[in-house]
Amino acid sequence: MVAFPGTERKLRARISSYRSALNGEKKRFGGISDGGGKRYVLFALYFVLNDLEKCESYFDWFKQEFPDDSGEPIQKLCWAISLHRMGKDKEARRMLADLMLSNLYMIPQIASENMQPYDMWHASDLAFIDYVEHVPVEVLDSIRQDEIEWMKTLYDSFEFRRIRKRHIEIYRELLHTRAVEARRPLVREAYSLLDSLVESVDP
Repeated sequence: MVAFPGTERKLRARISSYRSALNGEKKRFGGISDGGGKRYVLFALYFVLNDLEKCESYFDWFKQEFPDDSGEPIQKLCWAISLHRMGKDKEARRMLADLMLSNLYMIPQIASENMQPYDMWHASDLAFIDYVEHVPVEVLDSIRQDEIEWMKTLYDSFEFRRIRKRHIEIYRELLHTRAVEARRPLVREAYSLLDSLVESVDP
């Protein structure tokens, strides 16, 4: 994650620069590859700016341009809380669950809970415990205490505990499963856990 501008004016200028670069890439090549990950950094920049109208506009643009993008944890953190600020709690809850399954450690560590690494297979570097150290301090400083409580309440809810427990069970089994035929149904189930999240919340 790149260094953040120090003023609101520079923050808006950085956002404008990144948006122009992405739109320019699409205009030149007919699509956006974004090897530098500007599309993810923009979530953090918009989150710190806290301009919800522009946030919402960017989210709509992102979903249109990258409908199959799997995303990354810092992006999902900023997205979830921004949706919560907009009052879109159904979408925010799903995005927070998506964050939890992409990195099991981020929500507890932001809530100042001590965590130890799970004995399980981690699908990428983004899923390891030390990835949380990459969350920009500007993002952390922009999270209010009531938002931390909101995250923690959902994290401790029955539904979040249910899918988290099964996620850990699956990836623990994957740690010791080498055969492709045996791994395939486990990975398929892991990908479907988010869709099994029910509407009700039991904190």
